[in-house]
Amino acid sequence: MKPLGLRSRLTLLYSAVFTLLLAIVFFASYFLFRKQLEADLNHDLSDRMEALRGYIEFENNKPVMKFDTNDSEAGLFVRNATRYFQITNLETGEIVTQSPEMQLLGLSFVPEELQLIDRESGSTDFETEDGTIRFLDEKVVSPSGQKYLVQVGTSLEPVRLALRRFGELAFVLIPFAVVLAAVAGWSFAGGALNPIRRIAHAAHDIEPSNLTGRLPLTGANDEVDQLAVTFNEALARIEKVVGELRQLSGSMAHELRTPLAALRGEAELALLHARSLDEVKDVLINQLEEFDKLSRMIDQLLTLVRAESGGITFDLQRVDVGQAVTAVLDTFALMATMRGISLEFVPTANLTTLVDPQWLELVLINLLDNAIKYTSPGGTIAIQTMATSSVVFIEITDSGQGIPSDAIPHIFERFYRADPSRSRQVGGAGLGLSFAKWIVEEHGGTIHVNSELDHGSTFTIRLPRATGSC
Repeated sequence: MKPLGLRSRLTLLYSAVFTLLLAIVFFASYFLFRKQLEADLNHDLSDRMEALRGYIEFENNKPVMKFDTNDSEAGLFVRNATRYFQITNLETGEIVTQSPEMQLLGLSFVPEELQLIDRESGSTDFETEDGTIRFLDEKVVSPSGQKYLVQVGTSLEPVRLALRRFGELAFVLIPFAVVLAAVAGWSFAGGALNPIRRIAHAAHDIEPSNLTGRLPLTGANDEVDQLAVTFNEALARIEKVVGELRQLSGSMAHELRTPLAALRGEAELALLHARSLDEVKDVLINQLEEFDKLSRMIDQLLTLVRAESGGITFDLQRVDVGQAVTAVLDTFALMATMRGISLEFVPTANLTTLVDPQWLELVLINLLDNAIKYTSPGGTIAIQTMATSSVVFIEITDSGQGIPSDAIPHIFERFYRADPSRSRQVGGAGLGLSFAKWIVEEHGGTIHVNSELDHGSTFTIRLPRATGSC
């Protein structure tokens, strides 16, 4: 069976809730209406009894009804009030006076019943051929002390008829109201779902080739707007990731195509024009170097992919910054000497940071490798370490070529190189600075560059300083 749609479910829910509330209102109204009708009836009986008591007088020690027969208003009241009326001797059970309707009902009591009625007092309901009649009972005493029971009654049939009409009306109106509520609920649900429908249409129009589209907002800042904002934020993140993937794919294709073309060209030349085995060996040696570069670039790419997917964990340790810098400088000392570049570093004692030592070493290697590549012979590379109470600074300053001002905002992007032709002469794939930035930020730090063309560059690393024991 096909499940109901959201609009149908909302309509059913609205109709069910409305029906439940309507039923509760009906039963509550019925109960209150019945109570009010009975209260009005009891109040009317009390008023009649109170009024009739003023017309009862005793003659020969017996109660009789006396009123001015010329007073039409009094006569009408007494006649209406005494439709169901009788006075009974409580001791003998003798009916002293009785209305014609009571005579027709033939309602009489034995002394025991009268004594029970007298003790209970209040009102009593009796089932008769004319329906249920409620009597209000009150005791009167003659001057000689004789007790009489005065009973004034009224029929409960009008109350029951009113309640029955109320119920019949409710059972006619409630289904009509439920149907009307269902129609209104269907309409309201459709109106409430229109913004979601517009969002669905807008989302359907967003293609992978064009992720710039966004879902519309109603401006009400309600749940639908919050949903659209959440989707828009997700789309923005997806657009950014897809853009980076496209840039990465294009850059990879570009970076791999050039060395592969060079390798192919060298191989073809060797096959066609090599005159000796030594020339072929020279070509193979050059190609092995290119293969090493390609291998390093692929390793860097794989590491970046693992990093972005959360597949890399860090072994955080307290690391002495001075010792870490010294170890990396020892690695580059021979290369710097061969290029005629001076390395300057005076370690600062007791500067520690909480990092993974291998990854910090990789950051320093990338930065020093770039500094040596872009510093001319006779130049200088100076490393300085310092700290505040919470931050450790590592500054690497070279006297090299510098970076153009328009390139500085982009140098930490993948495959970006300020001068591609010059960069190819020194090698590299443009991944080192991007990799270094990711490592520093993952350790809670930042990396920044200041540079001036032909006057060198300064890279500043900021890392949290380790305090206390670890």
